[in-house]
Amino acid sequence: MLWANPPERLTKARVGDRMNFIEQIDYQIVTISELDHENVLVIEELEAHGFYDQAMAMVEVYLAFAGDAFGWQNYGGDSHINVPAISLSRLSALIGREKASLRDVLRHEYAHAVADTHRGLMRSRKFTQAFGGSHSSEKSVEYDRKVHVTAYAAVNPGEDFAEVFMKYLKHGGRIPVRFRTPAITRKWGFVSDLGSAMRSGRKRW
Repeated sequence: MLWANPPERLTKARVGDRMNFIEQIDYQIVTISELDHENVLVIEELEAHGFYDQAMAMVEVYLAFAGDAFGWQNYGGDSHINVPAISLSRLSALIGREKASLRDVLRHEYAHAVADTHRGLMRSRKFTQAFGGSHSSEKSVEYDRKVHVTAYAAVNPGEDFAEVFMKYLKHGGRIPVRFRTPAITRKWGFVSDLGSAMRSGRKRW
């Protein structure tokens, strides 16, 4: 695993030079050891459900100093995942906005990595039928709890997929009762079928 800034451990003193309210956000800082630990656990989940093949094994996770998102994935590039040690999105949780666990961030970003490394499976009628639009569509829709597993899933079909993928791993592939609506069950089924397809080495449906 590679890191964007391996020589330095992010200390309270370093961050304190830039943020005068460090005592309020200390628990929000992601360290290399925490990221490594959570990443190992998520990789185990990916392996268990068929999502960790040779292409996915090439995806690296980097720790960046700061960013305006929980994490991001280099879609269309090297497929690598970046997680900021300090995220403006995580800081926003201090004023009442929804926050995500580090493990959920990794699950979500690995979904984008799966989409990036297995485009033949994602650019498909099967995906469009499940998520109501192509993976590349930027069209947002109104959030509906009967259709979306999170509010963020309504941003576009690609983010919808990533949020469902995240919940799928989080719940070990078993759909919670609250998600057992026709729309979400259809999306859940796509993710399950995707794992089977990747495990068998399929490139297209």
